[in-house]
Amino acid sequence: MKERLKKATIDKYLAVILIIALAFVPFVANLYNTQILGKFITYMIAALALDILWGYGGLMNLGFAVFFGMGGYIVGISLACQNGLPAFMSSLGKLPAIYRPLKSIPVAIFLGILIPALVALILGYFIFTSRIKGVFYNVITLAFAGLFELFITTNQSYTGGSSGVNGIASGLNKITIGGQPVSVVQWYYIAFISLVIIYIFCLWLTESRFGKVIKSVRDNEARLRFLGYNPAIFKMTLFTIAGAIAGYAGMLYVPMTSFISIESAGVTFSTMMLVWLAVGGRGNLSGAMIGALFVSFLQSKLSSSFGEIWQLVLGVILIIVVLFLPNGVIGTLKNIQYNRRTKKQSIER
Repeated sequence: MKERLKKATIDKYLAVILIIALAFVPFVANLYNTQILGKFITYMIAALALDILWGYGGLMNLGFAVFFGMGGYIVGISLACQNGLPAFMSSLGKLPAIYRPLKSIPVAIFLGILIPALVALILGYFIFTSRIKGVFYNVITLAFAGLFELFITTNQSYTGGSSGVNGIASGLNKITIGGQPVSVVQWYYIAFISLVIIYIFCLWLTESRFGKVIKSVRDNEARLRFLGYNPAIFKMTLFTIAGAIAGYAGMLYVPMTSFISIESAGVTFSTMMLVWLAVGGRGNLSGAMIGALFVSFLQSKLSSSFGEIWQLVLGVILIIVVLFLPNGVIGTLKNIQYNRRTKKQSIER
């Protein structure tokens, strides 16, 4: 046990420290800050999903926030329908038949995971069986995000349009456990436990036989195909898993914020997700979580301190980080630790 702890990399230690710190947040923070950190936890879950796809599978997705948004919109519309017809649907006169299953929150939660997974599977099937790679793959994922944005903004009576889904203030009051409304702290711990479980699952997945094949697809797809594997099947499976996790993260996000709009599902947010991994370090689950938390926290603080120019300040900071730490913050720390251990071993020999 002691030997295993000595061999553990710094990112594992940081992940444990982060998880322990997040577990105690409701005890030391007020309700508002607990809610904000709960939102950041949903971002961290989405970052884990993107990291297994991009960091381990080599499949950068310029429209990944669409899956997050799908889960969020499904649950958001469900919560908005709990008190009758939502205001943005008033022109329809009645609830559309397609939304009637969403009157049941458990059904909405199920669909919030299933539909993003199915969409990812279908999209992945057409992309990977056609052997579309490189810039063409990136263009398709970007176009996918653009089409989703267009669909949301042009169907206001069904989606709330550019204004988002309103009518879900105090959304947590509409979700019950044992007949009692869920509190902010309870939902925070649901999100926190979800983060821990998904982190462990992603660790297992990346170290499993499937994970090793996925890394091989990233590093040398042609050689893997020569050995008799079908890379398309592994890519589709990974794409589907990542889509389901992102949809689940979006589903957790909405009750915490009582709002969902295209700002949390389009091209801009997809780009921000890529920034999370660039800052934390892709191909590194701890880096994905810490990158999402760090950038989101920085975003929150800068927007309140610098007013309208906060995005410019954030951009400068991120450029500096990416330029001087090309492997991300956690990736750089891992490299330093590896170099020190290698040097120490060579001296001992």
